[in-house]
Amino acid sequence: MKTTKRISSLAFAIIAFAVTVATVSCQSKQGKNASSEKPKDSTFVFATPKVLNVGDVIDKHFKFGTPRENGENYHIPFECVDTTGFLSLSDVADDVEYVLLKTSNAKQEIFIGAAKNIFICKDYIFVQLWDNIIQYDREGNLIRTIGRMGGGPGEYNGVYNMAVDDKTKKVIINCSGKINEYDFDGNFIRSQKSTYTDQLMPIDSNRIAVEVKNLWHDVKERLVILNRKGEVEKSFPRYQLFEHTDYGKSSGYTPHLTKYNDIICFSEAFNDTIFELKNDELQMRYYLDWGKYAMKPEHYYKNDIENMVGKISHSYYESDRFLIIPSAVAGISYTVVYDKKKDQIRIAFSTKFLKNRLFYKIMESSEKGFLNDIDGGIAQRVNAISNDSKYIVSYYYASDIKDYFEEAGYDADPKYPDKQAKLKALVSTIDENKHNLLIMMSKLKE
Repeated sequence: MKTTKRISSLAFAIIAFAVTVATVSCQSKQGKNASSEKPKDSTFVFATPKVLNVGDVIDKHFKFGTPRENGENYHIPFECVDTTGFLSLSDVADDVEYVLLKTSNAKQEIFIGAAKNIFICKDYIFVQLWDNIIQYDREGNLIRTIGRMGGGPGEYNGVYNMAVDDKTKKVIINCSGKINEYDFDGNFIRSQKSTYTDQLMPIDSNRIAVEVKNLWHDVKERLVILNRKGEVEKSFPRYQLFEHTDYGKSSGYTPHLTKYNDIICFSEAFNDTIFELKNDELQMRYYLDWGKYAMKPEHYYKNDIENMVGKISHSYYESDRFLIIPSAVAGISYTVVYDKKKDQIRIAFSTKFLKNRLFYKIMESSEKGFLNDIDGGIAQRVNAISNDSKYIVSYYYASDIKDYFEEAGYDADPKYPDKQAKLKALVSTIDENKHNLLIMMSKLKE
């Protein structure tokens, strides 16, 4: 399989300040994203980004051995060479609060299956499922479901991706062949045709940015801007293209759109740059220098496990003070934190819980997250950030949390015993017939 040469975004920025690239819409192929509209030319504007030397920080904390074959799989041994510098939750957050989502109200009953995402707004909590969108108030009371499965107006055949805009009070969902909009009262507003089914982010009342997954290795777009008719107003090209002869394969941790204040940010799985969408151009915001841990995409596409001793950037969350990046190297998960105020890069790694069976179950067999030294409860992985960028958010199945504390107990020496007492009281009320998820929200330091 041939690969195109990977070009460093940073080097590219130095070589050219602006590059105009003519792009074409990606061709339809067994479920690939496609558009009948021919996208216009796109200009990339490159500014000097903030360079974060993540590779040096990884070297400080971890030592990786030579990959060894273990049956059909490769095992990459590692050890922690410095655990004293790991961040705990109190290093990034001032407080922790919890919300139990209830299963019913006077009108309907909801039991959550596999939650895909969660959105914390000023007055509401929205839970995205594959076949539903559920709305709660901030106290965890069930309000309503938004839309329903079907093929009629205001209906959908699956919630592929969604975004919640707290300013306009709109819920926007991506489903097969269309994008639907609803208000916070659950009313259907409008629908537009779309052949793109990936993550989306409203730019203004008339346009939406949509990521494009590289499922088939040769998808020529990475980001598009759609107007209200679903037409492509602008398309941003992808340079890492691959020939393929087999079935489509996801590009690992897919491109990701986030919003920090009014700034829309974008990054890709194997791209070391976080861009911001500014004046309809992609402008470099952060450059993550992973050093020798930068994963080459061809290793992933070829299933070249032996050479995949590299990083995978899952996602990123930005607040006024922090850039938080849950990541992985050689299958070892951790969280990178850039403190803007101190201009410092640190790592969070919940080593205390590595051998706990229930922790593995609840944390999805990963070690990423912050050791919870505030109330001595469960470690906080980062699933989302609140719409106002003030809280990092985790969600757990309530029954799993109750089982965990019954078996594993609580930390004997929390920083705030009163908060632990409050958590214990809350956990004791969990009833799997009455509660769906436990939402954990940690207020970030300013």
